[in-house]
Amino acid sequence: MQNRRVSQRNVEIVRASFEAFGRGDFETAFAAYDAGAEWQTADDEPDTRVYRGLPELHGFVAHLADPWTDRFGQAITWEDFIDCGDWVVAPWSGRLHGHGSGIEIDVSETYAVLVRDGKIARVEEYRTVEQALEAVGGAQK
Repeated sequence: MQNRRVSQRNVEIVRASFEAFGRGDFETAFAAYDAGAEWQTADDEPDTRVYRGLPELHGFVAHLADPWTDRFGQAITWEDFIDCGDWVVAPWSGRLHGHGSGIEIDVSETYAVLVRDGKIARVEEYRTVEQALEAVGGAQK
């Protein structure tokens, strides 16, 4: 029962952090992160890389919404927070509008989030829930 409570707490940590990002409350969102946390962007992105440590993560997240007219957190919907033990898989989708061009696109992505000792230690980006679940060894619920 203890492991179930710990993994459910992991879901709560991730949900609260991502919802804070959505409100633009970076201070609350990053309070859930370990000082040495890492964020791996998706392999198919032109600038794929790993951001390491809170200063790099702050810079990365602060500019995520720059190409869009929408306030990022208000333009996306968290679809689920899937408990995979130490990992939480969090798919999201949204409709975004480009600055200048006005182009409208539907976007979806899935984050796999590792929680260690009550802090977010790593975020990995995937295109689908299935890819994220495979990566973390989780099973579709």
